[in-house]
Amino acid sequence: MRSATLNPLPMKEYRLLAWPELPADYRRTAHRRALSEMSQRYVSLAKLVEVSGLKKAELRAFLEMLDGRAALADRDTTAPDSFLDSIRPLGWLRRAINSSHARR
Repeated sequence: MRSATLNPLPMKEYRLLAWPELPADYRRTAHRRALSEMSQRYVSLAKLVEVSGLKKAELRAFLEMLDGRAALADRDTTAPDSFLDSIRPLGWLRRAINSSHARR
């Protein structure tokens, strides 16, 4: 059994790779909102709940269906979008350098 304090489960974000043909159960407006959001960017489960209005259990079933059709990519939320995002924590250094130049 996994201990949440010692080894937490990573949070995931999801992105649509291809628009699938939806089964009748998933042809609601709420599901299409989730698809639209995921077609533009990686989105967390919490954001999908907010945007679509679906319940978490409904979204998980939807995401599993999309994953089974190879229409979904996922990543850990800790993954940066780009190299520049990965160096963002060094922003304090840039601010320190700029403030020392401003004093001169």
